[in-house]
Amino acid sequence: AEDPLRILVATDAAREGLNFQAHCADLFHFDLPWNPGRIEQRNGRIDRKLQPEPEVRCHYFVLPQRVEDRVLEVLVRKTDTIRRELGSLSRVLDERVAKALREGIRHDQAEAIRREIEEAGADDERGRKAADELAAARKRAGKLREQIERCQRGLDRSRRWVGFDERAFRQALSLGLTLHGADKLQPAVRDDGLPAWELPKAEALGRDPSWAATLDSLRVPRRRDEKLAEWRRKAPLRPVVFEDPGVVTDKVVQLHLEQPVARRLLARFRAQGFVHDDLARACLLVSDHAETRVVLLGRLSLYGAGAERLHEEIVPVTARWVPPERRAAPLKAYGTRGEQTTLERLEALLSGGGRKPPRAVQVRMKAHAPRDVAELLPELEARAEAAAEAAIEKLRQRGENEARAFREMVEKQMAAIRKRIEDYEAKKKQLSLGFTEAEKRQQEADARFWQRRLAAYERDLAEEPRRIARRYAVRVKRVEPVGLVYLAPEEG
Repeated sequence: AEDPLRILVATDAAREGLNFQAHCADLFHFDLPWNPGRIEQRNGRIDRKLQPEPEVRCHYFVLPQRVEDRVLEVLVRKTDTIRRELGSLSRVLDERVAKALREGIRHDQAEAIRREIEEAGADDERGRKAADELAAARKRAGKLREQIERCQRGLDRSRRWVGFDERAFRQALSLGLTLHGADKLQPAVRDDGLPAWELPKAEALGRDPSWAATLDSLRVPRRRDEKLAEWRRKAPLRPVVFEDPGVVTDKVVQLHLEQPVARRLLARFRAQGFVHDDLARACLLVSDHAETRVVLLGRLSLYGAGAERLHEEIVPVTARWVPPERRAAPLKAYGTRGEQTTLERLEALLSGGGRKPPRAVQVRMKAHAPRDVAELLPELEARAEAAAEAAIEKLRQRGENEARAFREMVEKQMAAIRKRIEDYEAKKKQLSLGFTEAEKRQQEADARFWQRRLAAYERDLAEEPRRIARRYAVRVKRVEPVGLVYLAPEEG
């Protein structure tokens, strides 16, 4: 990671199954295989998706004094031409070149071999087969594009469903750090100039030793022979990002909802409710409204079997605030328009770092908070009940959709297995023609496996769809106040 040049020397065993695109953009063929497909496989170790370099360079050596290298030079040039014209190597052409080189490159036949490779693919029959292969490759590429688009649509639906916002996520993590007595996330600059953020060291998060283990997820992986204390001393916390960096890199860590550090910081908000003797979730902001307004934020949580959290939602209640000594009745919630105006102003103040009133005003308003919460609580519970009914219906629909999708997938698999069994039974009599005893036993074992798999699918169809639907059935509803906000005018 520190040296400007790193070299990996490998045998031909590294031509497949290994991915080097994250660290390598140059490949040198010390020798060349006679099969064009192997050349393509070698180059594919670095010519892959998530390669950060805009261009990869694959080199090979040609010695003019060697007759064999003239053949290999034509072989590489032909491979490159085929890739440009067809997008991938033709299997027919691949086999023809391999056949031409089957006996090696004898000096007296080198020129004839070179001409045969040059002319490979020129005749109509092989050209037609190559075109058929190209059409099949295009069809596969079209299906792949459809799958990618379908996955992208699913990702977009998930984002809308979750309502994930990167800025709010980052602010929540920063606030979680301050609640643990540490500094907020600090901006950092990556080597590529893109924005990143830095977390405080473990010592800044109090005396809880478990934080050290949580923050280890931000360090480079530890070697097996490396001692824990030494590793923590030498491996600093890496900067974090909130968007996919687009390349495989060990320089930054992407924070997402399931990342250990993010989960622990967010758990502070999900676990702690709002209680009258702990008003850490009450705040007072200066607003440009002509009247003081109050916002009670409640959390609606829906749980399924095994206390699994199925749904969580913030339910707001807004009202015009009247001093208790002048109230003739409990606080009355705003209608739709007044609530929308209040929430929009609250969002603007929180985003822009709303100014707080003097300390004396905060102390006076804090004394009124328990009564205000009690008066707005019935309205919060009523709205939470309506929100729960809507969420329960969406969960029911989701369960039905997933159960239906599972059923369709299993039925499709069963149809494919039945077709294979039918083909096997139809061709069973031909097994005596040219098949060895081992091959016959393998065919029979496959047929028995298909039957067992078919029976397992039938059991899944009878049980699994109902289980999926039951998973989204709500067993417990919980509503609790989690925050209180006062928006006070400047003159007040």
